[in-house]
Amino acid sequence: MGRAVFYVDGMNAYHGFRSKYGREFLWLDWAALAQQLRQPDEVLVVRYFTTIVAGEPDAAHRQETYLAALTAHRPEVQVVRGRYKKKVNKLRCRVCAERWTCACTPPTYHRTYEEKLTDVALAVAMVRDAAERYGDVSVVVSTDSDMNPAIEATAALAPDRTVYLACPPGRQPEKKHLPTSVTPFLIRRDQLAASLLPDVVCGAQGQRYARPAKWR
Repeated sequence: MGRAVFYVDGMNAYHGFRSKYGREFLWLDWAALAQQLRQPDEVLVVRYFTTIVAGEPDAAHRQETYLAALTAHRPEVQVVRGRYKKKVNKLRCRVCAERWTCACTPPTYHRTYEEKLTDVALAVAMVRDAAERYGDVSVVVSTDSDMNPAIEATAALAPDRTVYLACPPGRQPEKKHLPTSVTPFLIRRDQLAASLLPDVVCGAQGQRYARPAKWR
């Protein structure tokens, strides 16, 4: 039996679940899923890296409700937050769709948001745990190739540490793009179905966090 540490790329997992199953598994108990994935290992901690969505208040509220429910129900889940940086796309005007030199007064531009810090935070945590010999199994939930340098550094620092890549549904990468030190596997639907939070989670101070109607 090993001692497993999980590193979850929240946005990568979210988009994988949404593309395959819609909103069915967004109200997910990550600690329960971790135990499903690594029986009979001891799961020491689940480090969940995410960013609250920007520019969509209703979606942000659902996300905050979920994170509050998850951490209230599972203290072993550690949420690490990044942030979104606003970007302005000056290639085309939002009014006439012409190039930014259009005659609209004033020209308006597409505003988009770029997630910042989460990938770096995940990579740093993974390498730090390997250097400090915290646990002996690393499980990365992501198919983002930006994780490859951290996986390779982990293998160099702790050659006896097993590293797994748990791929969200529909996002299994080609093996030729993966470091040789990692073992990939696909998260199955039955594992997700067995790992949902209760519809209503109660906090330590009597708070009640209900699964959003849109996520049912």
